[in-house]
Amino acid sequence: MSLDNQEIILGAGEVYMYECPELTDGELPADAVIETDDHNVGHCSGGFSIDYKPEKYDVKNQYGKTVKSFITKEEITAKTGILRWKLSNLALLSSAIFAEDKQKKARTLTFGGGGSLKTVLLRFVHVKENGKKIRFTMIGQGGNGFAIEFTDKELTVDAEITAIEYLKNFLAVFEEELTDEEASAIPTPPSGS
Repeated sequence: MSLDNQEIILGAGEVYMYECPELTDGELPADAVIETDDHNVGHCSGGFSIDYKPEKYDVKNQYGKTVKSFITKEEITAKTGILRWKLSNLALLSSAIFAEDKQKKARTLTFGGGGSLKTVLLRFVHVKENGKKIRFTMIGQGGNGFAIEFTDKELTVDAEITAIEYLKNFLAVFEEELTDEEASAIPTPPSGS
C-alpha cells in the first residue's frame, strides 16, 4: 500500500460490553450477537486506548550478544470513557452487586470490599470513512477501577479492563473489514498452504 492510500483513522466508536457467556465451542460470538442495543454501553468520550505490553526474554551467546528473543508474557489493557449511564454496566467493572427493588423504586450497586470479578466481552467498533469497520474484541475483567466525574460536562465513566485468557491462546483480536478492491489486492496463497 502506498503512503497516499493510507487512511487517517479518527478515534470515534461504539463500545459494547456484557458478561461473557459460556463459550463451549471455543469461539467468539458472531458480530450480530455482540453488537446489539442491549450490549451497547455508549460512544466513547476521550478516546478508546489499547495498551499492549509484552514481556521479552533474550537468549544471549557467550559474547553477550542477543541471538534470539521470545515473548514470555503478554498483557493487553483497554481504557475507555463511556458516555451512557447505566448502573448495571458499572457492576461489570467491579465485584459490586447490582440489584433492582420494585418496592423502593430504586437500583443499587453495592460494593462489599472483595469478591470475584465478572468476566466481560468487550468490543470497540470504529466505522471508517469508506463505511467498513475496524473491530477490537477482547475478553477481560475490570478490577483496575473506574472513575466517574459529575461536572458541568456530560458524565463519562472512565474504565480500564485487562484481557484474560478465557479462550485458549486468545487475549484479543483486531479485525478490519476490507473493500472489494482491498480484498482483491491480497495475494492468493500458494496451493497446499
